[in-house]
Amino acid sequence: MRKLANKLVLGLLFVLSNNLVFSQSTKPQPPNVLWIIAEDLSPDLGCYGNSVVNTPNLDALAQRGMRFTNVFTTAPVCSPSRTALATGMYQTSIGAYHMRYPDNLLPKLPEKIKTIAQLSQENGYLSTNIKDAPGFGKTDWMFQADVAQQFDAYHWKELAGQGKPFFAQLCTKMTHRPFAKAKPGQFSLDKISIPPYYPNHPVSRADFADYYASIEQLDQEVGQIMDSLQAYGFDKNTIVIFFSDHGRPMTRGKNHLYDSGLKIPMIISIPEGLDAPAEYQSGEVNDALISALDITATTLSLMGVPKPEYLQGRVFWGAEKDQAREMVFSTTNRIGGTDFRSRSGRSQQYRYTRNYHQDFSVNSSATAYRKAMHPIYHLLNILDEQGELTEAQKNLVTPLPAEELYDLNNDPFEIHNLASEAEYAPVLDSMRSALDQWITDTNDQGLGEDSPEIKQAFDEYRRSSHEKYAQKIEALHEEVKAQIKTAQAAHEE
Repeated sequence: MRKLANKLVLGLLFVLSNNLVFSQSTKPQPPNVLWIIAEDLSPDLGCYGNSVVNTPNLDALAQRGMRFTNVFTTAPVCSPSRTALATGMYQTSIGAYHMRYPDNLLPKLPEKIKTIAQLSQENGYLSTNIKDAPGFGKTDWMFQADVAQQFDAYHWKELAGQGKPFFAQLCTKMTHRPFAKAKPGQFSLDKISIPPYYPNHPVSRADFADYYASIEQLDQEVGQIMDSLQAYGFDKNTIVIFFSDHGRPMTRGKNHLYDSGLKIPMIISIPEGLDAPAEYQSGEVNDALISALDITATTLSLMGVPKPEYLQGRVFWGAEKDQAREMVFSTTNRIGGTDFRSRSGRSQQYRYTRNYHQDFSVNSSATAYRKAMHPIYHLLNILDEQGELTEAQKNLVTPLPAEELYDLNNDPFEIHNLASEAEYAPVLDSMRSALDQWITDTNDQGLGEDSPEIKQAFDEYRRSSHEKYAQKIEALHEEVKAQIKTAQAAHEE
């Protein structure tokens, strides 16, 4: 009887072990996640309503995925923004808020805080920074990190046959200045809509045409990336998240706390057959207020990685969904030779910005690099000397106010500052309080005094960059001046 019992037990164990092996072998592999990070790109794509630019690959991605309309970065410039994306933390909370530190002054990450690359590695993912084409592979984090240890692979072919899911980031610089030049006839310049805070001038429209030409090349790159996913057999099991590090590289865009510098496109595409959050609806649009920090938090959730307690990003859908945001917050500190030190909070309807320093205008705050690259910078200065700027355009050459308040529903270009209008005093007080609370809650370290070493480093950068770009600045100024004369002569005829 005992022998029979033993045989039954052994038989049961054999069946259970076989079932366990079978269940493990048939358990679906977690999804891959790919971040496609564009540079300096606002929602200026066809799928966002731009009828001038041609973006068939991104439009197709949006059609089979989901398009987001209210996503905002935590900084309007790349290094602080990418620092926040990598960690899921405000750059001001981790002491890495300037653009950009010398290597010897890079701060360490606070204890226990890890990058999304490290968290993916610790949870069975291959962390990947794709470098399969020129311009791919940027990290640009403003904290000390052994980048080589952050990533397990750098090329698609290294991921094939690994038997492990991957988290990959692919950073493309296509829409960063200097732009690709628009071909003759590529765009009808008279159909290019110019924001009213810029002069509606051939110089402005030509600059936007080059920006749009760069967007069209970016779209071609996205098509090639999707082809690579398919070629390596990753397309059925890879969630694609396309977004930008911050807004467009134009005067009053990049560097500045307006929608034009902070609002970005985001498209998420989840292949059929993968488990998708209930909120995900292919081909639909999501209008929720989202911080770029939430991309990090939600990516971890999609990967099945537990969200660290310290993370400031919020999961915006799925079983682990956090409370929806009522406001998003963004900051800017030192950029080149300018110490902005501004903070901004945005709700669905209003943007409130506090400028701690006001001894410069939007235009005069430009770095030497931007003076050498931005035709509109010179256009504004020259037309201002000629007394030809509108009130909205004049604001860009007038010192910043201490406070700014805009009603985005009625003033989407953020032209009419309501901070001094009595009827908006309750809104102003509410937004002030919300920003004060955020500064306290997030331990904003960027409002304190900088060290002598930091000040010296940025002073030296300002001096050397002006020397470096002096000739290019002068050449672009003369070029724009000549274009203005040509346009004026044509108008007089």
